[in-house]
Amino acid sequence: MIIVDQNDLGTALTSHPDVAKVAFNAAFVRRSCSSYLHPVGTCAMGPGREAVVDAELRVRGTLGLRVADASVMPTIPSANTNAPSIMIGEFASRLLVVG
Repeated sequence: MIIVDQNDLGTALTSHPDVAKVAFNAAFVRRSCSSYLHPVGTCAMGPGREAVVDAELRVRGTLGLRVADASVMPTIPSANTNAPSIMIGEFASRLLVVG
């Protein structure tokens, strides 16, 4: 178990330098890492070869499969992903109805 003084992030409550370094690094990671909580871009849409989905939400290299959720967003939006996801769904429904 690693014990770190919560008042001073870098001061471990042990004198062994290796343990102090591990404790410091563990405390740093706990304080500085976070989640976006709205993951997007797992099959990003775009014109390039790296894009999984084309502009009409069709999965490249697969017939009859479209993706219509937040995973097609190429970057994380600065706001909640709910409204853009609804818009993507509306766009997909129009594509399916119109053809």
